[in-house]
Amino acid sequence: MNKRVLIFGTFDGFHAGHQFVIEEASKKGTELVAAVARDAHVRSLKNKEPQNNEQSRLARVAEDPRVAQAIMSDEELGSYHILEEIHPDLIALGFDQLALQADLERWMKEHDRQIPIEILSYAQNVGRN
Repeated sequence: MNKRVLIFGTFDGFHAGHQFVIEEASKKGTELVAAVARDAHVRSLKNKEPQNNEQSRLARVAEDPRVAQAIMSDEELGSYHILEEIHPDLIALGFDQLALQADLERWMKEHDRQIPIEILSYAQNVGRN
């Protein structure tokens, strides 16, 4: 049975943390979809300009062989149309995405949807080779 996993991220300056999230999330299902934050969201949420524009970040994520599909996130923050389009079986988040987790849970409650969310923790891999 196919299991679609959705991750969210800025993926700016693609680094080991991004690689970890992609690697661990890809182990949770058969298809990994990565939603890349829009430049406007980076400015709004992080109060800074992204180092790389959204199309460059999208292309970089799409190059990863573990990512079946890389897409731009919703234009409107908090709308989560992406959940209706992708129909994920699981949402995997990095340990630093707790605000996103709370917002996703809010949206799911308001829309009577239940999609499991799993936090991927570096601590679970300490000591692994």
